[in-house]
Amino acid sequence: MLERGRIAFLDLTTLGLSFVGFLGMIAVALQLKSGVIGVPRLLFLTFLALSCAPFLSAFWRIPKPPYLIAPTVALFLLYPITAPHGIIYGRDPIYNFAFTNQVATTGFWQPGSIGGLADTYSLYPLGNVFQAYLIRTAGLDGEVAFLWLEPVIRLLAVPATVFAIGQRMFGRRIAALGLFVYMGTASILFNTIVQQGMGIIFVSLAFLALLLLTHSPSETARFRTEILFALLALGVVMTHHLSSYIFAAWLVGLAALVGVRRSWRPSFPLRFGVLAAYFLGILGLYIVTVSYRVFTVHEQSLELILDRLISPESLPTSTTPRLGRTFSTLEIAWLGGSVLALPALGWFSVRSYRHVPRFSFVVASGWIAALLAIGTLPLLATGFDFVPLRVGEYTNLFLGPLAAATFLRWSRGDAGPLSRFALSRIEPVIDRVSRKAPAVVVVLAVAIFIGGNLAPAGMRMYFDGKSQWNTDTPLLFGADDIRLAAWSRVAYGSALIWGDHLSTDIFTGLGYMHVVFGNSVIFAGPTINWSTLCPGDYVAVSTLMTMYPSQWFLEPEPAVRAPLAHAQVDKFGNDPNFSLVFQDGRFSVYRLMSIPPPLKGRC
Repeated sequence: MLERGRIAFLDLTTLGLSFVGFLGMIAVALQLKSGVIGVPRLLFLTFLALSCAPFLSAFWRIPKPPYLIAPTVALFLLYPITAPHGIIYGRDPIYNFAFTNQVATTGFWQPGSIGGLADTYSLYPLGNVFQAYLIRTAGLDGEVAFLWLEPVIRLLAVPATVFAIGQRMFGRRIAALGLFVYMGTASILFNTIVQQGMGIIFVSLAFLALLLLTHSPSETARFRTEILFALLALGVVMTHHLSSYIFAAWLVGLAALVGVRRSWRPSFPLRFGVLAAYFLGILGLYIVTVSYRVFTVHEQSLELILDRLISPESLPTSTTPRLGRTFSTLEIAWLGGSVLALPALGWFSVRSYRHVPRFSFVVASGWIAALLAIGTLPLLATGFDFVPLRVGEYTNLFLGPLAAATFLRWSRGDAGPLSRFALSRIEPVIDRVSRKAPAVVVVLAVAIFIGGNLAPAGMRMYFDGKSQWNTDTPLLFGADDIRLAAWSRVAYGSALIWGDHLSTDIFTGLGYMHVVFGNSVIFAGPTINWSTLCPGDYVAVSTLMTMYPSQWFLEPEPAVRAPLAHAQVDKFGNDPNFSLVFQDGRFSVYRLMSIPPPLKGRC
């Protein structure tokens, strides 16, 4: 037990470090927003970790909540605070906004009635419809309001729920440290405005409801909690597809474990089987009635993953994760270490509590979380590397508190299962390490936090060199794009547009136009591929296409990452069958008036 004076000194130290961290983040953010290139990514993340120093007071006392508010707010609002031009940015957030904007404009949810990827988003309406009606009722500017709405909602819900889960598992002290671990989740979509951000709210609340049910409440309280779980389960299904699948797999895994370990049954929720069956039932019903066409795509993706895992020769020619283009070898190793460290740290706590009956549900969930975190890693080689770099938001709901419990035990010099390896000839070394255990464990926790925060894609564009930019990098997405999108909503309506990712973001994400993915085919070569076109189609090109590589989505073959030649871009303006309908300093939009005979288009 530390003396009160020592505790006060450590508290003041963490507050001082947090202040330095905030000053550093502000200085770095100002540099980044002023266009400075080359700021080290790890420098910003070090300042971010310093700003969260008050969480580390959990190593010697229960942290005071007011000290934790500022770093929590800063981390959960990083996306809108660091937005390059004060509006939404990034492919998925833009399409997420497209669906929300349609509901805000029309006042109705119309599944499958919008173009691009927003068509898929429209099948999972709950979070988007709620935000749309807030925008519509308050009369807010959609592009700006949507930038802040989801982050603020997540700020109000996620930290409190993660803390409550940790508190139910181990108490407030571990809960605070577990929240710190969760804030270092290695997820590419962490704090990005996507449907997963809303889905995790319902998933975490559903887990919290199950934890409440494990504490054998009164009959009345149990009934109310079961009703709450039923509503939350419905919210999971109607908010996000991956959240639904992971939660379903989790419940099935828990049912399988409790079937094998019958001694765990008394500590599980009384009607766990009924609740699990209920969720699987409403998920199946929703798939059959609403989202079946998306589910078939997910089935095909699963078949492709299994084929590639069974037949390694069918793996993509480039198996390097997409992080490899923008991250150094050190950063990739650091990120990978953080991903692997949490299941390992959680395992030590699972091992310690596995024979304590009241922790049976927590132990079982820890096993499931570790299996999901490790079991998805082979997908890195299959081209579906985004899956293991997203599941951390779910698995760390339990791995975070479990890892925090391990940290606290180790900080007291308790090596736990590692003690069996302490041979007599190295016991003096073990003793010296034990005396330094608190400092070593704090450094380890901070290293895992920094490594996990390498993954989120929200600020990644600031740390890319210009050689790594694409035409749709958010740093190039600004007022010209917004003006063109607004003009297209009036001039083009829902016509078909051809272009790279920059164009589809503008015309189908912020506009109402439709897109056929596989657009690179009409830009291949110096001549026009008429077979894919139809009179009335629009083609959008920009000067950026000859300066930076274009991004293409759902292409039959991977496109070569290189800028287009001038001949590939200028051919539409040089052909008399195309009419120029819009042009400014960056963009040119052409409308196909006719197809030269005897050639035939797609219509």
